[in-house]
Amino acid sequence: MRILARICLCAFALLNLAGLSLAQTPALPSYLTLPAQVELKPNMTVEDYGEAQFPIDGKSEAPIEMGKHWSVGMRFTGGSADLDDVAIWARLKPSLVQSGWTVLSEGAGRQKTARYQKNGHDTWMLLWILGTDDMRMDLVEVGPVPIKLKLNKPAQTAEAVKVETGDFPYLSPIPGSQPAGGRKDDQPMLVEIDQNHEQQAVGSGSIMKSYSVPPAYQSPLFIFTVYRDALTQAGWKIVHEVQSVNGADMVLSAHYSAGERDIWATLHGGGETYSVEVADVGVEDIGKELDQDCHVALYGIYFDFNKATIRADSDPVLGKVLALLQSRPTLKLEIQGHTDNVGTDDYNQKLSEARANAVSAWLIAKGISADRLSAKGYGMKMPIADNGSDEGRAKNRRVEIQKQGCTK
Repeated sequence: MRILARICLCAFALLNLAGLSLAQTPALPSYLTLPAQVELKPNMTVEDYGEAQFPIDGKSEAPIEMGKHWSVGMRFTGGSADLDDVAIWARLKPSLVQSGWTVLSEGAGRQKTARYQKNGHDTWMLLWILGTDDMRMDLVEVGPVPIKLKLNKPAQTAEAVKVETGDFPYLSPIPGSQPAGGRKDDQPMLVEIDQNHEQQAVGSGSIMKSYSVPPAYQSPLFIFTVYRDALTQAGWKIVHEVQSVNGADMVLSAHYSAGERDIWATLHGGGETYSVEVADVGVEDIGKELDQDCHVALYGIYFDFNKATIRADSDPVLGKVLALLQSRPTLKLEIQGHTDNVGTDDYNQKLSEARANAVSAWLIAKGISADRLSAKGYGMKMPIADNGSDEGRAKNRRVEIQKQGCTK
C-alpha cells in the first residue's frame, strides 16, 4: 500500500510539474446535455477568453460572442455510418431543447446555432454536422476577460531598460508569462496609424521583448483585450488594432505622450508567444546627433494624411527641437521636408515645402527668432531608403534639421 501511495503521489507531482492536474482536464459545461451516442474526440481546446460567430436564421450578420470558449470535435455512434446531417440533428435536438437550449438556426445546411440562458449563464453553441465521424462544436459562455492587467504609467524621466533581461517598467507582461528573449533594432520602428491609413517611422530604434504564455491565455483575443484595456487605463492612446474572429494573430499599437515622455509600443502575436516592441523617442539626444552628423531625421513629427497640418502628437519631438534652440542661442537650423515617391515630383515638392514651413512656423510661434531658421522642401529627391517597399517609403517621409554652415 505504501508503494502504491508513493506511485500515486509521484504521478500527481509529475502532473503538477507539467502544469496540469486532474481538475484542469478540459470538460464541457455541465448544463450541456448531449445524447449518450455522442462521443467527444480528444482534441478539445478551452480558452479562458475567446470568440466565435453564430449565424442566426433571418439575420444577415452573424453576432460575435466573447467569453470562455470551447472548441471540440465529436462523432455520433448511435446509428449507421451513412446517417446524414438531417438524421443526426433529429437525434441531437431533443436533448438540447429539453435541457433548456433555444435553437436559433437550423436551416443553414450543416450548421446549427443554439443558445442557453439560465441560472446566470448566457452560452452560445455553433454545431457543424458533416457526418457521423465529423461533428464540430464551438461554445462561448459570454463574460468579461477573466484577468485585469494594471500597468504603471511611464515616469516623468526615462527609466533604464535592459535589452536581454527584465521587462519594460511601464509594459509588464500578462501574469503567468515567461520571458522568451529580447533584442535591439537600430532601424526606425514602423507603426501603422489608423488615422492616416499609412505606416509611420517612429524613433531611431526600438527594443523588442518576447514572452510565452500559459495554454489558457493563448487566445489572440485574450492578449489583445487584456492589453488594450490596460493601456487605455494607463493613459496610452490606441492608434492601430487588428483582431479578427478566430484570427491566429493580433496587432495592437499605442502611443504615450506626457511631458517629456514620447513612447510608441506595438504588441504582436498570439498562440504560444507574443512580443512587445517599444520605441522611446523621448530618450533620444538630438543635440548629440546633430553635433556628430550635422543633421538629424526627426521621426516623431506627424502630419495629417497628404497635408502639412501638424498633429498634436508631434509636440514632444517639436518640444525637443525648441529646447535645443533655447539652450544654444547661436544655433541656426535649416528645417527640411522630405517625401516618398508616391505622387508627382511637383506635388511632393510642394508638400515637402509646406511641411518644412509648418515646423518652422511652430518654432517661431514658440519664441524662436525667424532669422535662426530657414525652411526648405526636397520632395522625393533625397531618399534614405528604398521607395519600393512600405517600410522604405515610411522612412523617407520625414522632417530633418540641418545645422546651418555644417558640412560633415
